[in-house]
Amino acid sequence: MKESNNRVQEYIHSVCNQIRWKKSHIYISNELENHIIDQKNAFVSQGLKEDKALEKAIAEMGDPIGVGTDLDRIHKPKIEWSIIALTSIALLLGLVVQFIVLGDTGFSIGKSVFYSILGIVAMIIAYLTDYTIIGKYPYKLLFGFLAIVFGIAIISPTYQGSSFYPKFFLLLYPTIFTGIIYLMRDKGYLGIALCGVLMGISYIVLLPFATYSTYVLYTILSLILLTFSILKGWLNINKIKGMLLIYIPAIVAVTFILISNPYLWSRVINAFNPNLDPMGLGWLSNMTKEIISNAKFIGEGLGTSSGYMVPDTYTDSLLTYLIHRFGWISLILIVSVLALLMIKSFKLCLKQNSILGSLVSISVVLTISAQIIIYIAYNLGFQLMAPLTLPFISYGGTGLIINMFLIGIMLSVFKWGNLVNDNVLVSSTKKFFTINDGKIIIDLK
Repeated sequence: MKESNNRVQEYIHSVCNQIRWKKSHIYISNELENHIIDQKNAFVSQGLKEDKALEKAIAEMGDPIGVGTDLDRIHKPKIEWSIIALTSIALLLGLVVQFIVLGDTGFSIGKSVFYSILGIVAMIIAYLTDYTIIGKYPYKLLFGFLAIVFGIAIISPTYQGSSFYPKFFLLLYPTIFTGIIYLMRDKGYLGIALCGVLMGISYIVLLPFATYSTYVLYTILSLILLTFSILKGWLNINKIKGMLLIYIPAIVAVTFILISNPYLWSRVINAFNPNLDPMGLGWLSNMTKEIISNAKFIGEGLGTSSGYMVPDTYTDSLLTYLIHRFGWISLILIVSVLALLMIKSFKLCLKQNSILGSLVSISVVLTISAQIIIYIAYNLGFQLMAPLTLPFISYGGTGLIINMFLIGIMLSVFKWGNLVNDNVLVSSTKKFFTINDGKIIIDLK
C-alpha cells in the first residue's frame, strides 16, 4: 500500500514540477490523486489486481511532463483587468471631484492623492494574499479582528458621540463573517444558531464603539449573506424554516430596540416624513430636497431660498453639492461608473464554483454597494441612515483604504478562479466545532 501511494505521489510530483504557480499545487495534486484512485478502483472492479490497476490508471493519465505543461498553461493567476480598470476610473474621478471641492474648503488635495496611493498598496497586498485563509481560520480571524477593532476604538478620537475609526474597519466584518458561514454550512440548523451566537458576541464587544447606523448596516449585510447561503442550499436546511429562523429573531430584536429607544424611532419616522420635525430631525433632509429640487440637468442650480448650503459638502453631502453646482449630470456620471463596477463584479461572483469564493466575493460587492446606496439616498433627502463614505469618490483616508483592500480581496478570489476546491479546503481545515453522536465537541487547540 505504501509503495502504491509512493508511485502516485511521484507521478503527481512530476506533474507539479512543470506548474509554475506554486499555490495551485495543493488543489491540482488533490484532483490528480482522486482521478487516479477512481480509475484504479474502476480497473479493480473489472478484475485487475491492485498493482496492475494502479499502473494502468497512472499510464492512462499520460506523460507527467506533458500533463504538467498543459496544466501550467491553464492554471495561471487570473487578473480581472476590467475590475482594475473600473476601480481606477472611479479613483481618478474621485480625485477630480475632490480637487474641485477641496479647493473651496481649504483642504489639501495632496492628502487625497496620498490616501489613494495607500489604497492602491492595500489593494495589492490583499490581491497577493490567499483569500482561502478566511475559510481555513474563521474563528481566529473573527476574534482577532474584534480584538483589533476594540483596540482601535479605545485610542480612536470620537465624532458625534462614537469612536471615529471602528465604523470604517467594520467594513471588513461581513467578509470575515463569511468564513463562519462557510464553516457552518454542513451543520444544519445548529450552524444557523451558531452564526447568530457569534453575531451576538460581535455586537456585544463592539456595542460601546459603533453607531446604530453601523449596526443596522452590518446586520443587514450578514442577514443577506445568510439568506443567500440558505437559498443556494449550502446550509443543508429547509429554506423556509431557515429564513424564519434568522428573520424572526432579527425582527423581534429591531422592534424591541425601536420601542425602547424613542430617539431612534423618531429618526425612522422623520426619515419618511421630515416635516414632522422641520426644524430638528427633518431640517437637513428638507434642506437637501430643496437644493436638489432647484438643480438643473447641467449647470449650477438655484440653491435654497435662504441661501444656506448643507454642511459637510466634501464628505457626507458631496453629491448634493455636486448636483447643485454642476447639475444632475454629475450624479449620473458618478453613479454610472460605480454601477458598472458593481454589476461587473457581481457577474464574476456568480461564476465562482467554490462556495467560499462565492461568499467572499459577494460580501465585498454587498459591502461596497450598500455604502453607495446609503450615500445616494442620504444625498437625495432620504436620511434614514448616516452614510459612511461614497466609495472611491468622497474625501477620507480610512474608508478609501478599507474599500480598496476589499477590492483586492475580491480580485484574489477571481485570481484563483475555479481552482479552489471546497473539499480540499475543508480537509485542510481544523474544525472548532464538531458533532459526534449528537454531541457538540469544541476543540480549543
